Amino acid sequence: MKRLVAVLMVLGLALAQSLVVEVQGALEEVEAKTLKALEAAGLQADRVLNLGEQVRQVTGPGFPDYRLVVLKPEAGSVEAVSKNPMAAIVLPPTVFITGEGKRYTVGTFDGRLLFSMLGVYGGEVERLVWRLEAALGRLGPVKRVAPALMPDPSSGLMPALLYRVPSAKVEDVVLLVETELTSNGLNLLPNVKVGPVTVIMPCKSEWARIMFLTQPAGGFAAPCRFFAMQMGQDVLVGAIEPMLMTIMPGVMGSPAVAMLQEAKRVMTEILEATGGKPYRPGQ
Repeated sequence: MKRLVAVLMVLGLALAQSLVVEVQGALEEVEAKTLKALEAAGLQADRVLNLGEQVRQVTGPGFPDYRLVVLKPEAGSVEAVSKNPMAAIVLPPTVFITGEGKRYTVGTFDGRLLFSMLGVYGGEVERLVWRLEAALGRLGPVKRVAPALMPDPSSGLMPALLYRVPSAKVEDVVLLVETELTSNGLNLLPNVKVGPVTVIMPCKSEWARIMFLTQPAGGFAAPCRFFAMQMGQDVLVGAIEPMLMTIMPGVMGSPAVAMLQEAKRVMTEILEATGGKPYRPGQ
């Protein structure tokens, strides 16, 4: 987190947490344009999730259209997690589409900030960032959404919750995490291999409703990411740190904070159920 603060101070918030572009047209039109733009930039969609419909079925009307395009892992994603497994908190990348009527916002994360923070920017990772920016640029002028708050370096907050499970096999830990997620009422997608890391993508409709009504651009981190990687005889298992989202515009002081606190409690309990101990890089 100290690295993040240093990056933000040096660049004067020139970098952003997310990138968004406004696109006119019906939802299906915008989705088709987005998929075409991604393909033209050398990126392939693995699946498109109808999050809006899923949330409305569970929580009732009042939630906008919301589609999540989960991309296929490519060289940049593999290189990023190989250098720092915490990069799995947003990999493989997700592009979100949200709005109503004939006006939609398409967006994703700003890899220049995130990957610099994690110390993996450059090479294929940089080319992945270029491709994401180029894809959005094909849809219209791209706007950078800067963090509203500066993270507190004394808080010790990391981008990911990390645990180390001694004398374990990654396949067993992945199965245990998936079982715990299901038991806690989260929906699961099939896990995805990104280089040496297995990425698990769960979603809870109630959390999504609160978070994305507060800050739609948070969709770059959806579905939520858990991940696991063999580390010698042990397994490194982790998940995105939910409280990281509080630095986004409009989140602090909103009902989303209580939701993120609940999410962190549940996610921590799931990670603890693996039998792992809290881990910090360098230990």
